[in-house]
Amino acid sequence: MTTLSEVLQTVIRTFTRTDDDVVLTDIHFQPVSETGELFVFDDEDKPIAHAVVESWADLDDEAFLPTVRVDLEKAIAAANADGALERLAVWKPYSFVLVDEDRETICDLFLVSDDTLVLTDQLLSDLDTDLDAFFENLMDEL
Repeated sequence: MTTLSEVLQTVIRTFTRTDDDVVLTDIHFQPVSETGELFVFDDEDKPIAHAVVESWADLDDEAFLPTVRVDLEKAIAAANADGALERLAVWKPYSFVLVDEDRETICDLFLVSDDTLVLTDQLLSDLDTDLDAFFENLMDEL
């Protein structure tokens, strides 16, 4: 059984920068609810990696995609802790994309761009509190 961390290490090895060998692609993650499998492809449907996540096979249909999304986002964040995913030999901007069985996009899991910031649940978790405090301070100054 391959872990999500090992899958992402395979992606990193596949797209490790070598000279001017830069490709134009996104990385597509296709989970299969019945088996718990995860297939990883490039834009041309070329296989990059494969894993079986046993805990996914036991999930009901309603919990499957939310669980897969959270698990992949955590694994991607951990794999990118040192910026490794941002240094892949792939033209920017590019995305790590969760796709369905028809390879239709469900959501972007991770976006790499020089000038774009993706707002995730983690970044937004205290946004209401921060905005309320900002507004109160602004009103106090008036």
